[in-house]
Amino acid sequence: MRAGLERGREADRPALIPAVAGNFAGVAQRATFGDHCMKNLPLRRDHMLRPFAVLALVVVTSSGSPAAAQDSWPSKPITVIVPFGAGGNTDSLARIYSARLSARLGQQFVIENRVGAGSIIGITSLAKAAPDGYTIGIGTSAGLAINPAIMKENLGYNADKDLAYLHLMAIQPNLLVVHPSVPATSLPEFIAWVKANPDQAYATSGNGSSQHLCGEMLIQAAGIKMNAVAYRASNQQMQDLVGGQIKIACDNFSSAWEQVQAGKIRALAITSAKRYSFGPDIPTVAETLKGFEVQAWFGWVAPIGVPKSIVEKLTAELNAVGQEPDVRKRLDTFTVEFSGLSGQAFADFARKERETLAPVIEKANIKLN
Repeated sequence: MRAGLERGREADRPALIPAVAGNFAGVAQRATFGDHCMKNLPLRRDHMLRPFAVLALVVVTSSGSPAAAQDSWPSKPITVIVPFGAGGNTDSLARIYSARLSARLGQQFVIENRVGAGSIIGITSLAKAAPDGYTIGIGTSAGLAINPAIMKENLGYNADKDLAYLHLMAIQPNLLVVHPSVPATSLPEFIAWVKANPDQAYATSGNGSSQHLCGEMLIQAAGIKMNAVAYRASNQQMQDLVGGQIKIACDNFSSAWEQVQAGKIRALAITSAKRYSFGPDIPTVAETLKGFEVQAWFGWVAPIGVPKSIVEKLTAELNAVGQEPDVRKRLDTFTVEFSGLSGQAFADFARKERETLAPVIEKANIKLN
């Protein structure tokens, strides 16, 4: 492509240079004639300098054009907006990819954590950033599916129209887990127990989170009654679950799995459509309640309007990073499954997620605090 652009630039030059040369020729002829009539035909200095200004304009235009800027991308560091705090899964996955992108493209990818309002602050700032390819970021199930389904208006951005979908890094389901004192070892037994003992409290990692929706979907699909208790952090709800202060939780796989393996809590079901590679013995909710699926996911997005050539280059590089064996191994440490959806396929995936969750949210009357 670079070679083609260079040939195109060479082809443009003959059309520009003769016009400039013609101006210079006129000046030369006029100066020669002035040897014998300079007193009657004075030459103004600004007229003589005008061809140089034209030449300068030609040089600036050819070197500072949008096409040239796109061809040289990236020529400076790229800001990566992460809508959650440092140290969490979203931030960690962003840093794994950013390190490899920096190495591959020769420019630093600088993480900027813009935290607040369940990722709304970060995604809004990303959507409103200059579409020049130097500000990109991470969009999750919260920012690209759940929040738009909850706040159809006054969100600050339109998930369909304001963002370019680049690459879906990873997906991670939730686990339905209980304290060992709960007399249920399977999802059918759990449903029967809650029906006999309604209004059970269950822990989530926040109002409107995928874990909250896990519980609400279960309530609606199974016809049971439970009450959500929103914790400010996943580790807090795990502490209370292990300690028996609360008996039921929907939590992301990575947070709950360590405690399950230690025998401190019991996993009843997983919320992916099929059994999960990191816990293949755990039944899916869908094996009992057909069609049940709710997961957390993490992807790369950019402001809409980034030039197509930059979007294509970014997407190709992100896809290549995702295929690197070392990156896959590092993703495994977070017990997330690589996805690899990109472009329109990623956008369609996010739209389908919004459409699936919207009726659940409406029926449960979920509002963001």
